[in-house]
Amino acid sequence: MKQTDIIHALISSLLSLGILYFFHHLPFNQIFIDPFAEAIKNHDITDVAISRFRNHKDPALYDDRVVVINTGITDRSKVAQTIKYLGSRDVGAIGLDLVFDTFYQHKADTLLASAFKSAPNLVLGYSFMESNGKYYSMPDLVSDPFFCKGTSQGYVNLATNDGFTVRAFEPFHAINGKNEKSFAVALVEKIDSTVENDLMERNHTKEWINFRRKQPGTANEIFPVNKDKVTQYSLIQIDQLLKDTASYSKQFWLNKVVLLGFCGENEKSLSMKDRYFTPLNEQYSGKSYPDMHGVVIHANVISMLLDRKFDMISEVPEIWIYLFSFLIFFINFFVFKRLLKKRLFFLVPLVRVIQILQFILLFSICIYLLVHFNIKLGFITIITAVILSFELFEFYEHKLEKRINPWVNQLKERINHLYYVLNFRKTIQKDEENN
Repeated sequence: MKQTDIIHALISSLLSLGILYFFHHLPFNQIFIDPFAEAIKNHDITDVAISRFRNHKDPALYDDRVVVINTGITDRSKVAQTIKYLGSRDVGAIGLDLVFDTFYQHKADTLLASAFKSAPNLVLGYSFMESNGKYYSMPDLVSDPFFCKGTSQGYVNLATNDGFTVRAFEPFHAINGKNEKSFAVALVEKIDSTVENDLMERNHTKEWINFRRKQPGTANEIFPVNKDKVTQYSLIQIDQLLKDTASYSKQFWLNKVVLLGFCGENEKSLSMKDRYFTPLNEQYSGKSYPDMHGVVIHANVISMLLDRKFDMISEVPEIWIYLFSFLIFFINFFVFKRLLKKRLFFLVPLVRVIQILQFILLFSICIYLLVHFNIKLGFITIITAVILSFELFEFYEHKLEKRINPWVNQLKERINHLYYVLNFRKTIQKDEENN
């Protein structure tokens, strides 16, 4: 390995790393430049680990502490009747993942407001928005004061970057200048007063959701939602509940967290409304159906909080990811240089094969670290380094190397001179010691 090649490799790798950093911090996605990137964008390595390497069929995953009631197309009088009924059943907490932002002055409104006041363990969901770095709620994102006055509330916003994919949630958030609680935290606090302190001690702005339980409902028992047809939460249709309340014993509801929210217009509908992609989606690459309704995501968060079984994923610091990317550029420089010297007519196909093998190797390493050690390596950044390495090598080889050669030769002479001086000093020291 020539000294000149090592210097060129270092310069090329540093320049490539700078370009990678630039692409990574652009405000829009720039990794469209290769088919590899198109296949993995908007996805995360955690999706594969959770979807493929966890046992989702374990009967012990059934959580009878949480019940989901599908409200379908919202009928205020039915919601009021349901809350009144649950209030007489000694449930632990009632969560309403619905917003009643309009007061119509109808009889159903009066019934609904009365039901809310009669349920001290009720938590209403609301949403907030961001503008110029500040977070605030708006009238159309919060229930009208006629309904929510004196009622506990929690925001239902989930920590999603694209508005469609959910992997984490924020337990607390500053809204309108006040530190507010999330919907799930406010509900769990109704039956476990220590949850807020436990979360505060963890001091995490975002918590990875320990997704374990899939979307319930017969209409959802398909690929990629729930092809194993597992049932891990009780899902009750609101019409079915009100039609036959006598079939549910008081013991069934005792101390449970009951969530009311949208899970389809009816039992047979596979609705995409209020539905998100989660790591439980069985098709974790390419296009897929969103696999989970928002209310079931909140159910997963509640189960996690009740068990205190957080997803203890440790993310590798960004500086180490960039050092690893630098190493990829450095190694690939010599690989491509050697192939180029052989003047192979099938150079580009061979390079693509090498990149695919590197992709498989790095992907396997990332999965292994995540599954066995809960260490998350920044896969997108690393694989982008693999994707860009050949194009950036060619650019350096054909456009920059000849221009940089004079400085490289000067640097080489200085290194050799320094090496000579250091060697000369060592020789003098040895002679002095011998004498």
